[in-house]
Amino acid sequence: MAEAIHKQATPYPNTKYAWYVTSLLGLVFILAYVDRYILSLLIQPIKTSLDLTDFQIGLLIGPAFVVLFVTIGLPIGWLVDRKRRTIIITTGIAVWSIMTAACGLASSFATLFLARVGVGIGETTVSPCAISLIADYFPKESRPRAIALFMLGAPAGAGVTYIIGGQVVEMIAAAPPLILPLVGELFAWQTAFLLVGLPGLVVAFVLWLTVREPHRQERLHDAAAGPTLSDAVSYIRANRAAYFAVLVGAASNTGIAVISFWTPALYERTWGWGVGQSGLMIGGILIVGGLIGTLGSGWIAARLIARGVHHAPYYTVLVGSLLLAPFAMLYPLMPSAELASVMLFFAIIGTSASAATSPSCIIAITPGELRGLATAMFYFVVNLLGALIAPPVVGIVTDWMGAPEDLKYAMVIVAFGFSIVMLGVLVFGLSSFKRSAAERAAAG
Repeated sequence: MAEAIHKQATPYPNTKYAWYVTSLLGLVFILAYVDRYILSLLIQPIKTSLDLTDFQIGLLIGPAFVVLFVTIGLPIGWLVDRKRRTIIITTGIAVWSIMTAACGLASSFATLFLARVGVGIGETTVSPCAISLIADYFPKESRPRAIALFMLGAPAGAGVTYIIGGQVVEMIAAAPPLILPLVGELFAWQTAFLLVGLPGLVVAFVLWLTVREPHRQERLHDAAAGPTLSDAVSYIRANRAAYFAVLVGAASNTGIAVISFWTPALYERTWGWGVGQSGLMIGGILIVGGLIGTLGSGWIAARLIARGVHHAPYYTVLVGSLLLAPFAMLYPLMPSAELASVMLFFAIIGTSASAATSPSCIIAITPGELRGLATAMFYFVVNLLGALIAPPVVGIVTDWMGAPEDLKYAMVIVAFGFSIVMLGVLVFGLSSFKRSAAERAAAG
């Protein structure tokens, strides 16, 4: 595959408009995380209503969401590199919003599992489309900040879910039951799913009306149809050590991060906090810690790239992971919820710093017309090795220990295993990534 990138005559879009698009995509990411995280506030009522085990709850948190997310992610990435990304992401938003609302109509483990699968299918489109679009809206030195703004949607969405969702869940629980024609009376947790699912349709319409498809920048060649699958495989194989370090390191980081789905249950089982009280605390930590970690790492990476450090995003991923690992294992073991919250705050800063610049690592070693596929591959591995495994394993270990309050030990055990893999891969992969990033910068 030719290494020389075709020099684009097309300028980048207007800066103000580019930041508008990035902000709108960040809002999309917030909604994605609201729809994803709302389940964590509803663990206990769902478990009671449907008579589920912690293992089944873990299946709803992880595999139900991820099973088709990873299956169709690579085909979606292939489409992103060839078709209109604005249409793909708009369709995805509509699908996951409708399927989140459908969770509110589920009456069994099987139907709730299938609805969660639908949520995962829709959300498959978000990151490959958004990251590919942002890379074509901004020049190289501005991308880490733009990507970080988009990635801020993850902790912000989770934080909004906990803060507002916790209060809404308590209000719904105290209100008269909702009765729908042909459906009948709904539990409070079903009503919550209906309320959070539908706003996404409005955002999808706004995106469809206002976001233009940009020209693709930094292409390897002029072929309008994009590179062949053989070209893509050849390029990735030639840089496999760098991709391995980023993919497995980020997947392990995600494995630790998604354990936080169990955090509201941890506060309830260990320290007796209700969902409203724990939602305010956890949500505030996610927003403030996420803001510090996400925007801070994006700013640092952008400054270093402007100085010619092409592998800068890898440094912020590594430093964030070094901060995440110890605090993720400390906060479940604290003697009080207040001390646990302090430890959780530092863990959130670490995971946000790492997650915010992981996609920038992919951009740093990937040519323009392969970014959709490479991003889809990134999230395929991240979700397959992280989000698919960690939540149900926590449930299995908790059930095996025999007492619901043993959840804290299960969380620590799983976090420890992922931390060993994460830090080992990232430390030993640094030199390979530096080499690939330097080669890509020279070719550009």
